[in-house]
Amino acid sequence: MDLNTDQLKERAVSYLTQDEIYSIESMLGREPNPFEMNMFAAMWSEHISYKSSIKWLEEMPVEGKDVYVPAGAENAGVIHINDELACVIKMESHNHPIAVDPRQGAVGVGNMNRDLIVMGAEPVGQLNILRFGNPREKHIRDMVNSVVTALGSYSNNFGVPVVGGEILFDESYNFNPLVNLMGVGIVRKSNLIKAVFSKPSQVMVLLGKKTSGRGIHGAGFASKALRNKGQMVPESQVADPASGKILMDCIHEMNERGLIGGMQDIGAGGVLCAAAEMADRGKTGVKIQLDSIPLLREDIDELGILLSQTQEQMLLAVEKEDLGKIQEIARYWELECNAIGSVTEEQRIRILDDAEVYGDLPVQLLVRGGGAPVYIRDMKPRGKTPRVVSAEEVPMPGNLKDIARKMVSLPNIASRRWIYEQFDTMAGLANLSSEYASDAGIVKINGYDQALAMSVDGNSRHGRLEPRKGAMIAVAEASRNIICSGGRPMAVADCLNYGDPSDPFVYHDFAESVKGISEVCKKMELPVIAGNVSFHNLTYNGEEITSVIPTPVVGMVGVLDNHKDVMTVNFKMKGDMIFLIGRSDNDISSSEYLSFVHLINESAAPKFDLDYEMKLQQVVGKLIKDRLIGSAHDVSLGGLFVTLVECSLPGGLGFDVTSPAEIRGDAFLFGEAQSRVVVSVTPEQETDFLDYMMETGIHFSALGHVTKEELRIDDVSFGFISDYARDFENALERLLGD
Repeated sequence: MDLNTDQLKERAVSYLTQDEIYSIESMLGREPNPFEMNMFAAMWSEHISYKSSIKWLEEMPVEGKDVYVPAGAENAGVIHINDELACVIKMESHNHPIAVDPRQGAVGVGNMNRDLIVMGAEPVGQLNILRFGNPREKHIRDMVNSVVTALGSYSNNFGVPVVGGEILFDESYNFNPLVNLMGVGIVRKSNLIKAVFSKPSQVMVLLGKKTSGRGIHGAGFASKALRNKGQMVPESQVADPASGKILMDCIHEMNERGLIGGMQDIGAGGVLCAAAEMADRGKTGVKIQLDSIPLLREDIDELGILLSQTQEQMLLAVEKEDLGKIQEIARYWELECNAIGSVTEEQRIRILDDAEVYGDLPVQLLVRGGGAPVYIRDMKPRGKTPRVVSAEEVPMPGNLKDIARKMVSLPNIASRRWIYEQFDTMAGLANLSSEYASDAGIVKINGYDQALAMSVDGNSRHGRLEPRKGAMIAVAEASRNIICSGGRPMAVADCLNYGDPSDPFVYHDFAESVKGISEVCKKMELPVIAGNVSFHNLTYNGEEITSVIPTPVVGMVGVLDNHKDVMTVNFKMKGDMIFLIGRSDNDISSSEYLSFVHLINESAAPKFDLDYEMKLQQVVGKLIKDRLIGSAHDVSLGGLFVTLVECSLPGGLGFDVTSPAEIRGDAFLFGEAQSRVVVSVTPEQETDFLDYMMETGIHFSALGHVTKEELRIDDVSFGFISDYARDFENALERLLGD
């Protein structure tokens, strides 16, 4: 390769600003060659360096009593489970590749799994968080089907259960779908692997598939806006779940024998990024021999070898005397295993092909927290005053029963059964979510009484005009879901999806969202253990720019000391009393009802009181622990009516409830006021329940009682649960299955 070709230089310059190029030359004290420029272009990309977000992310709390490895220290965050086990948590986005090729969803699942495996963990649960445009448009329906099929093709064949997730629709995602993934793994603390080159006695070993030459400058691609025409797109990567499973089993065997001194997966930035970050953590250097890297094709150039984001591939630190043992195990598993370089004392990264030097740079200049730039960009609030919409401000719809029947069929409310039935939810036989219909996904820890509870949340309507409050609500609801399932929230992960950070309005939205998450997590003493920032989720379509609305997604993991203590959402018996814990009001802001019936898509987020929310969660947790309730389900999308239907469906039961006189009927049934939980109480529990609730001082009210199958509100029949079951369960399949 000619290191001074104009083509090589132009490629690097397309991903770097003039200020960044000047900074590189100033720090190096010389002009880098075009190959080195491309090294900087990859490592300084938004996707790898977090240059526009890192300063804000530092506001988030990362320490806590349950933290074993804090966010940012390794490939994923780790929390304590018990004396022997730890839980590894990762959250990733795969937005740009999906927008270009929906089948790339499988690659996203593989990337996330390897971030768990690389730490010695075995993945035990996956949650898919999906955002798409208007599902009534055929190209959106086709995209949804392609993405779901791709996600399932990897997780099903790999053998990780999908235990939960979200799928929501909004016009802002028409050109820019969002695919966020949360993965949870379990590792023995004694087997935890760090991503570090720690001493010069180690050699660099590349394990897994041959380098493909695909995904070159994928990090740069993910750090720029999409264009409908004329954009250079990296060659699509190819996921291989069967090889991924073999790679995991091989790594576990090597790890059990104590042969791995450090490890990182080959992700965005290829071997370069993995080697640089491992060397930086160990304050060492590396010498990479490109001619020692096995290739899938002979026509891959040197830059492609270094930057290829090859799937099912890991970079290992191995002691020289253990190299033969590592290679012997790899041969048994029929995997490529090659020493591709050495660890050095001098903190430089040298790239060679045979004897020719292509790059020679200080490690620290390439990495986040070192030479990579850090930006605090201009910010400006959008200037729109959020409108709080009370029910009295809009006409009362003529027939609430007709509205109710239609509400359960809306794309953002209807059952996700048709989606999750395409995923293997029972892989490993540890997923209890199919047996227990709970607000959170539940995974039993094999060999122990404990179980993990997992939840994700992020209602984009809430953040459209009030990104800070919207992010706060997302954290609160994720925690509420775990509380309502009988768990104790332990740690947060987030995925922050926005448009162009150089847009002052977008950057303000992002900063406000981070502040919102930080505020709630600090108050609730929940560490942020893992996260991901995805900027540039916008498309240039000629002169028109389409950008996503602010979309912070919050994931959370909690623990149940005994899996038998899972609390479910479903009503248990006819005659049980139904109570609402929390306060309702006439606020219908940002509700699905307001959008669907009154066509108002921009309004304030619902009222939110963090202190009240924390008190409510404390009360509900105590009720579950003392076995004073038979079911619990939080009120969210669709409001109280949808919550009551979801409580009734599993057992084919009904309800007979009465609305309060001071709240208008539509607001009572369909408003999405925060900090509310529906619980059911048996006659035997009722006295103790009432005594405890009177002591708490928190709002609660008797709604009515569980019936055999009819749904009655204020003595008016709304039909039978079987009618709603058909609408609720089949609406999404009818819409997307065309």
